[in-house]
Amino acid sequence: MINLADIVNDPDLAQQFVVYRSTGSFVKGRWVESASEQITMFGVISVMSQKELSFIPEGDRASGAMVFHTNKELFVTRAGTEPGTSDKILWRGEFYKLFNVFPYSDYGYYKAVGERMKGN
Repeated sequence: MINLADIVNDPDLAQQFVVYRSTGSFVKGRWVESASEQITMFGVISVMSQKELSFIPEGDRASGAMVFHTNKELFVTRAGTEPGTSDKILWRGEFYKLFNVFPYSDYGYYKAVGERMKGN
């Protein structure tokens, strides 16, 4: 198998971003989130979809999605031994909440898709 980790970490292509990871547990049937952990990562970031504007009564809402490639594992909402909510990525002053992760660890990287969280 081809290991693409060198490409994902290539300084000519990759850049730094911060992942906010939250874990938690169910207490009396309700989800209680613990404090989020900040993890600095490095990888290739690309556009998933162009910036989209929605005109709603409350105001204009901008959205869009980005793709993050890194050699460290990323997560969407999960249960099991370490339950937690989807990772949030801070990049260029914007937060992106992950909604899909492709575990290509056999090839040396993870691919994740995140949607922009705030509407500027």
